Amino acid sequence: MNIPTIHPPRLKKGDSVAIVAPAGPVPGSEGLEEGVAILEKMGFRVHYSERIFQSARYLAGDDTSRGDELLQAFEDDSIRAVVGLRGGYGCARLVPRIMAMRRPERAKIFMGFSDLTTLHLLLNRHLGWITLHGPMAMTLGRGAPSQGMESHLLSLLTDPAYRPALRFPQLETWKPGTAEGVLTGGCLSIITASIGTSYEIDTKGKILFLEDLGEPPYRLDRMITQLRLCGKLESVEGVLLGSFHDCDPEEGDYSARDVLKEMLEELHVPVLANFPAGHGPENWPLPLGARIRMDAGARSVELLEAAVS
Repeated sequence: MNIPTIHPPRLKKGDSVAIVAPAGPVPGSEGLEEGVAILEKMGFRVHYSERIFQSARYLAGDDTSRGDELLQAFEDDSIRAVVGLRGGYGCARLVPRIMAMRRPERAKIFMGFSDLTTLHLLLNRHLGWITLHGPMAMTLGRGAPSQGMESHLLSLLTDPAYRPALRFPQLETWKPGTAEGVLTGGCLSIITASIGTSYEIDTKGKILFLEDLGEPPYRLDRMITQLRLCGKLESVEGVLLGSFHDCDPEEGDYSARDVLKEMLEELHVPVLANFPAGHGPENWPLPLGARIRMDAGARSVELLEAAVS
């Protein structure tokens, strides 16, 4: 299925941003105020309903409430961007409702990570939208984002000419080489769970971005092995790894990095590791569905097209 790529319209000062809770619950608004303050400082009007504080076991309310909230945000012409509240679990339960929705007349900027990887895969594959793998409302203000990251996010949201070359001292070359392609991916465990679904990740000719949280090395091994056995790694142009936070074993003389490096060095494509995105202390946004150039040897990631129009 060849869906044309759609760049959502850029944000302008005064535009409305909706915060939605399609996944897990939060105990209260602590932490949310900081994220809202950052978005407002950028010049946007932030809207959310008290519904986002609902809790039903491990979900932020029942499926109907969460699904209706998300669809209303996509369909409301006054809302120009949609940002997730937090991750956890729950997005996969909303897939049938999203698949049945009428196609929105206008693409929306959509941002989140973790469990919201499901929604990225769905929106990229079935609507062709470029989406932002990046902070959510509860994490945006955590630890005060660096000036560089905040400026990067604002440019992604507002500037159709923004095509930076990103370089960080912590980047590691695991397999040298240069690759170009559309960026896809997100949280490894959620990507693995997409196999066999209507939103199954498509990696052919693409650069695959992976990150995760709290998965011990044997589970990382199992998930990477599953992707390899499904043919998802043989068809990629390159692999970009973000943070694998809290994934080291409690015992043993090996690390998550050791296991991932050993498995991914076998690939015949460039592999660049330790990009500051994901569940770690820094979460630099990346445009999923957009073309990038990755030079693993030079340790750089260059955006070849903007996230917005």
